[in-house]
Amino acid sequence: MNTVHRWNVPNTPERKRVTLHDVAEHVGVSKSTVSLVLQNSDSVSATTREKVLRGIDETGYVYNRKAAALRQTVASDLIGVMVNGLNTPYSGEILNHCEKVALQRGVVPMFSSNAEQFAQQEKLVQIYMEYKVGGIILCPAPQTTASWLDKIWRSGFPLVQIMREVPFCQFPAVVADNRNGIYTATRHLIQLGHQKIAFLGGREDISDYHDRLTGYMDAMNEAGLRVPSGYIYPIANSRQAGRQALKTVLNYDHSISAVVCFSDEMAYGVLSVSRELGIKVGSDLAVVGFDDLTDSSITHPALTTIRVEASQFAHQAMDLLQVYMNKPQAKPERLIVPARLMVRESCGTPKHSTVSYI
Repeated sequence: MNTVHRWNVPNTPERKRVTLHDVAEHVGVSKSTVSLVLQNSDSVSATTREKVLRGIDETGYVYNRKAAALRQTVASDLIGVMVNGLNTPYSGEILNHCEKVALQRGVVPMFSSNAEQFAQQEKLVQIYMEYKVGGIILCPAPQTTASWLDKIWRSGFPLVQIMREVPFCQFPAVVADNRNGIYTATRHLIQLGHQKIAFLGGREDISDYHDRLTGYMDAMNEAGLRVPSGYIYPIANSRQAGRQALKTVLNYDHSISAVVCFSDEMAYGVLSVSRELGIKVGSDLAVVGFDDLTDSSITHPALTTIRVEASQFAHQAMDLLQVYMNKPQAKPERLIVPARLMVRESCGTPKHSTVSYI
């Protein structure tokens, strides 16, 4: 069952989209002068141009330069959906479900990726705003700040975070139950008899890394198991990273018998390099992933992983976004998509365990 958190946001001013008139009044020039600056006209002096551009930034005005191309489209029928990478399997699954949900509801999605780069995210969100989208679903890139999200929100563009959330902000979000998912996976390995368990993958500058690491540490600490620094290997998510991570932690301690991976993609890399190293997954090494990608049930051996339904991400994010598109002053909500352990072959059979939970 989804967990819903509601925040009370004090002193939140009424949101409205800033107009050309607002900018002109703020700067102390005519509307036509602002319009000429936006059109890059040579008839405006450099001093005035600089003053107008500064005023545009201060007021949060968004120039609708693409409107002519969209005369046949109602603005609220467009939404922007930005993930962290178009070439990542899990993001692809989410986009696939977002498209289905959007089209069922008569909404046209505009897909893009920030490629984990804030500058690219900023540029693409600006384009979304110029298209006057009805709202934005965003997987925030590293270095995204609460003040940047607030600027978008106050400019009149509803926004829902998906998969991740910016620390110390109170904006709508749909995230996985990351902590409990990894906690359950780590505890499963401990109950199978593993004591030397490594945590592989994830970037230290994104929220889900810290949530998942917390779940791993909580399970290890509750069982009274040591976690040497070399057991934790953060790295950007990819199959190649999974290969590198396993080699590194085994070089640190060759007696590590189990690994919890930040994602299935990382786990696929672990499975691959294990074969090359002559390590038999399921007996020599237990492996757990996170996401439950479509192919995870048919890997060799089949991957034990944490399932987080991509379809739920899509439905919940679309539901939340439409709430704020229809009721701009609604209180921000945070929805948590459940995480469930899927036990398969990659963890093997139970070992003798001297560890028990109190």
